[in-house]
Amino acid sequence: MTRSGGISTGKYPWLWDEEMDAPTFERILRGETALPGRDWKWALVRLIEYAPYDELRRLLPRELFLARWPEAAPLVRSAACREGMDYLHRYLQRQSRSA
Repeated sequence: MTRSGGISTGKYPWLWDEEMDAPTFERILRGETALPGRDWKWALVRLIEYAPYDELRRLLPRELFLARWPEAAPLVRSAACREGMDYLHRYLQRQSRSA
């Protein structure tokens, strides 16, 4: 994946079954746009379920994750993944309050 001027180009490997380029996915994730059946919740869950952790950290700002995780959490199919992200959410909330 190359980046030009801070914008991702190409297609993310975790979107193997989607006809969607990286910039479109990132706009959906940020809630700037939506496609039929593809909104920020879908993008957040897709990122969490399939992307490597480094990509998750790069594409998902802390405040966005803190604000949106509670609404998206029930959509994550893997209990282990959901529990791990719940733990991360609680940890980041505590860290934010103590800062």
